[in-house]
Amino acid sequence: MDTILCVVRFLLTVALVGLMTLLCFRIVRGIDRFEKEPARYLVAAFLWGAAPAVLLSLVFQLILSVPVSLILGEESLGSALFGASIAAPVTEEILKGVAVAIIYFTRRREFDGWVDGIVYGAAAGFGFAFVENVLYLMGTKTTEEWLTLFFLRVIVFGFMHGFWTALTGIGFGVARNARSSVMKVTAILAGLGAAIFSHLLHNTALTLAEASGGATFLIALVNYGSLLVGLLIASVAALYYERGVMKTYLLDEVPLVLTQEQYASLVAARSAAGARLGLAPARQRALVQAAAELAQKKRQLLKLGEAGMANPHIDRLRRQIIALQEQSVLSDEW
Repeated sequence: MDTILCVVRFLLTVALVGLMTLLCFRIVRGIDRFEKEPARYLVAAFLWGAAPAVLLSLVFQLILSVPVSLILGEESLGSALFGASIAAPVTEEILKGVAVAIIYFTRRREFDGWVDGIVYGAAAGFGFAFVENVLYLMGTKTTEEWLTLFFLRVIVFGFMHGFWTALTGIGFGVARNARSSVMKVTAILAGLGAAIFSHLLHNTALTLAEASGGATFLIALVNYGSLLVGLLIASVAALYYERGVMKTYLLDEVPLVLTQEQYASLVAARSAAGARLGLAPARQRALVQAAAELAQKKRQLLKLGEAGMANPHIDRLRRQIIALQEQSVLSDEW
């Protein structure tokens, strides 16, 4: 009977945590309104965060904790602070960031800037959070303890791991369009440093909450609130940024590639679904995706030259847009 209850508890925990994780990720992915990232890369980033990042971080944290425990004592506040405030933020953010780095270096075509960095970073972070939350919840002993922990970790602070790694992603995104190697390295390290610092601040506040009578818990909430506000600002900034890029770099595609009406709809739309291109829904989504990518590649060619590796894709994207419109005409004729 105990085994059956344990299995039911595990399945319920996985389902509820998974549902909240999916909700969090859909909200963050909504920042990328026009040029959606391929699902296979997002799944790969999520799985990296859920498996290798979790396992390796546990191994490294265990290794780092041994000498500290011997010096400060295993049950001391100093050991707890080192584990939560130093070892965990550093190892976890670096290992989650590896997922973003792999996509950045091996799939440059699908990594156009800071908006993409947010999405890939969030995917890796939410994968990590999913497994970590399930493990913590399965370690509770009573229903009341489970409910309290679920409320705090999954509902109140459910976005945190995704937000932290999104900061690393922003660093890689800025580096994608930087000209010099120094600027690229600086941007990546700054993004990673911001992720580690925010993670450190959160963990330190929670570790000291009991000793401070709950006062430092407010620091964690302020830290979380700042990230939420940052996400809202990033969402608005991403909309204006993407529309501005399309407005600038798609103008000379009229009328050979895009009609004047299609161009006007693209630069006025608030999302891919908001564009009115006179096509069937599936072809409309494909055309918006191709047009947004074309604008990004033309921008990269202008800003970075051939080093941006954008030139080979520009003609392909133009042909793809034209083909989508021709297919629509043929469908209408039939």
